[in-house]
Amino acid sequence: MIEVVLIFIVAAGVLYYLYGTLKDYLGNENNQKLFDQGGIINEKQISIEPTFEEKIRVSEFGTLSGILGYVANADGEICTLEKNVAQSMFEEMAQGMIKLGSCQDIQKELENIFFSSKEDITELAKRFCDLTKGEYRKKLKVVEFCFVLGYADGSLNEATKEAIIDVGALLELDNADFNGLYDDFSQENLIKVTPQEAREIFGDIDKEELHKKYIQLLSETKQNFIDDEKLNTTKGKDQLLQLRKIHQSYEILKGNS
Repeated sequence: MIEVVLIFIVAAGVLYYLYGTLKDYLGNENNQKLFDQGGIINEKQISIEPTFEEKIRVSEFGTLSGILGYVANADGEICTLEKNVAQSMFEEMAQGMIKLGSCQDIQKELENIFFSSKEDITELAKRFCDLTKGEYRKKLKVVEFCFVLGYADGSLNEATKEAIIDVGALLELDNADFNGLYDDFSQENLIKVTPQEAREIFGDIDKEELHKKYIQLLSETKQNFIDDEKLNTTKGKDQLLQLRKIHQSYEILKGNS
């Protein structure tokens, strides 16, 4: 009987102590608010560290990769030139995001975003606008580069055209600016490179170095989104024509090797 009484006394003491602790805790105004909202800890207060993939996806370059992927995948097929230009671009982007991880891993994730293109274009465009507030020139260059990808194989099909129109509207490009790009790119852009011109573009090069030189030339010619100072250095139409010259020259020299 005495043991039961002792247990009861100890239990009562513990309850009294807990009651006093809770009373002191709730005496703090901030703690009282948390308690009233449904508990001392709720899921809004739990900070979950985003994964490596999520960090890449919501970054400016990850978002840009998704937008460009939306355009490139619009017709269900990405041509060889589009693919090589995009991969060269991702390599540069990865170097600019080195703080998030290895260049190889970052580049791989950017490529996954580009080639899968699963995120809704409205969400992509909204996030890009939020990340580039006050940078209208950059948005203009994004749409310009969309046209470069769209005309990479020589012509712009209807599906890709509609995708570029979507991007231009969602990035809130001025109608005059968009129409200016459309008119410029829609002009005759067929390229015919001779074997002599191909050799002049690539220079004196061994067969083993041909592909490496090809990637280097693409990298030097394509749009540079890493350096803001270089955003206006090359007109989009000129960039497209030079990229197609390089690609045709590569095919000619590869076939003659």
